[in-house]
Amino acid sequence: MSGISTLGQILDQIERIKDQQTLFSSLSTQLASGKKTQKFEGLGTGLLTSKRARADFKSLDTYTNNITNADRRINLMLRAIEEFKAQAKHFSNALIGFSQEGTHTEGENVYWDDPTTPDVIENIPVGVDSENTDVSFRTLQSLAGNLFDLFVDLVNIQEGDRYLLGGAETLTKPLDITGTLDAAISTLITDWKGGTLTTTDFIADLKDRTTTGGNTNALTDSIIGYNAPLSNNTVKDIFIRVDDIIKIEYTALANDQAFRDIIIAVSYLKNETLPPLADEVEIDSVTGLPVVLTNGAPGTDTDEMKDNFYRIFNELGTMVNRAIDDIDQQRFKLESVRARIDGFKENHENEQNVLLSTIANIEDVDINEVAVKITTLQIQLEASFMVTAKVHELSLVNFI
Repeated sequence: MSGISTLGQILDQIERIKDQQTLFSSLSTQLASGKKTQKFEGLGTGLLTSKRARADFKSLDTYTNNITNADRRINLMLRAIEEFKAQAKHFSNALIGFSQEGTHTEGENVYWDDPTTPDVIENIPVGVDSENTDVSFRTLQSLAGNLFDLFVDLVNIQEGDRYLLGGAETLTKPLDITGTLDAAISTLITDWKGGTLTTTDFIADLKDRTTTGGNTNALTDSIIGYNAPLSNNTVKDIFIRVDDIIKIEYTALANDQAFRDIIIAVSYLKNETLPPLADEVEIDSVTGLPVVLTNGAPGTDTDEMKDNFYRIFNELGTMVNRAIDDIDQQRFKLESVRARIDGFKENHENEQNVLLSTIANIEDVDINEVAVKITTLQIQLEASFMVTAKVHELSLVNFI
């Protein structure tokens, strides 16, 4: 007589139920996470491909972030440069609109007749009777002063603590105004008015930025206030690495010739030592000779004073206009870099999408398929529980 081992049946059934529960738990995790497994080891033959794809994605992500950061900085640099140019044009228009007639003082012209030649009326214009400038001159000086401050702020543009127009010296202020430039220009104006500096040499001093040619009065970058690396031309360029091989330079410097020249021009015109345009004079009541109370531009008469003053004025106007055109070189360079790195970014993003697809094919599950499996397994589990319950109901009496 063969016996019926209900214990064996129950144990077998319990093992089947455990397997089904384990599978149910695994499928539930897949449904919740969307992943085939929670460990790389569970990917089997797809493990190496998945790891490589993830490593490549991370590398591309680093370069994409580099490009994003550089693009943001370039955008700030471009905005500063474009604003600099716009305000420089405003300044240029003010120079063009400034009348070159008269002496721009509130006083009257002073004429002198040589007392030693009473029979000859020379009526020589030797200056003006007031050092006070007129509204148009004061307006131009006020504009120059305001623009000077703005130009300094623009070349010192920052992103957080990072200076963007200082090359690799990102933590050092490119242009620090300490008064040396204003003092140097004041000295040059004083010497020019005093006759110890010719108009030609004065123009050369304003334009020259180095003393290597023997011009000891040149307005060097250090006098202007540029930091040492910029002044010494030792500053390093800034680059962005866009992939494993290529890095692209996108340096724009605060002491570029165009920026420097415009800053010099507004510094000259805002200088308090500059007015009056012509000598303030009075005729001595005893000697009958003109006495200079305040020096204007150099010259033996008012016309010569105006000629010297407007010669420098026009030279600076030409320098400003040339600088405005040259600013575009900086802008075009940065725009070109921006377009180039955007192309790399687009390529990287396309590659990342391919890698994501590869990773998904290896690691991700079909949610609909998992849902069907879970439903089927639930039915199987319910059936297993019912069978187990029936087995527990068996007894010798029921068997007989």
